[in-house]
Amino acid sequence: MRFGVCCGLDDAPTVLAAGYDYVELGASGLSDDTALYAGLPVEATNLFFPGSIKLFGPDATPYLDLARATVDRAAKLGVQTMVIGSGASRTSPAGVNLEWSEREFTLVAAAVAHHAKQYGITIAPESLNRTETNVGNDLGCLARGLKAAGVGYTADSFHILYEWHANFPNEATPSQAVWEDQMPLAPNHVHIADLPRFAPKPGDPMVEGFANRLLELGYDGRISLEYRRSDDFADELKRTLDGLRILFKLP
Repeated sequence: MRFGVCCGLDDAPTVLAAGYDYVELGASGLSDDTALYAGLPVEATNLFFPGSIKLFGPDATPYLDLARATVDRAAKLGVQTMVIGSGASRTSPAGVNLEWSEREFTLVAAAVAHHAKQYGITIAPESLNRTETNVGNDLGCLARGLKAAGVGYTADSFHILYEWHANFPNEATPSQAVWEDQMPLAPNHVHIADLPRFAPKPGDPMVEGFANRLLELGYDGRISLEYRRSDDFADELKRTLDGLRILFKLP
C-alpha cells in the first residue's frame, strides 16, 4: 500500500517529511508551470471540475475540452489516479429526473476516462454525501454503474459513514453487510477519515470496518488521508501514518 495526503502545494513538503509516499492535489488548480512540482510525487488528484461547470440539466455547460486539458496537465506531472468528486458540478437541478442525472454522471466519467486512458491515468469518481450533492450518494450504486461503463471508483470512508449515519442514526456502527453493499468490488483509489472527518485511529470500529473490507477485497493501492487537520499538523501526520499502518496490518 502507498499512503498519501490530500493537500495544497504549500503543505506538500510537510506531508512528505512526515513519511507519506505521495501527495494528492486539486486537479482544477494545477498550473501549467511544471517546475512548481519538480521532485514532488503527485500521484493522485481530486477537485476535478470547478463549481462553475454544470455537467447536465438545463444550465449544462461544455465540459469535455476542460476535462481533457485537466487530464493533459496532470499527465505531465505523472499523476496516475484522478478522483472526480465535484459536487456542485454534478448536482441534479430541481425538476430534473435524479436517475437520469445519475446515468449522465456515469457517462461524463466514461468520457473523461476514455481520454485519460492514453496516459495510463485511472479516472475514479467518488460518492459524496447529501450535504454536497444529490447525485452519487450511495457508493454501492455508483460503483456498480461505473463498473458497467468500464470506469473505476474511489471509496471514501467519510462519505460512506456520513450517509450510513444519516439513514440509520440509531445504529452504533455499520454491519459487515453495509460494507459489502457499499464496496461490492475493489476500488481503484481510497480516501480515509473518521465520521467527524478527523484523522482515523486504530480502535475506531467504524474505520476498522472500512479497512477490514478493503483488506477482504485484496486492496493494495493508494490510500489518501482527507481530513480536518488539527493545529499540530506535522506531528499529527506522523501519528496518523503510524495508525494507518496498524489499521491495514502493515509492519
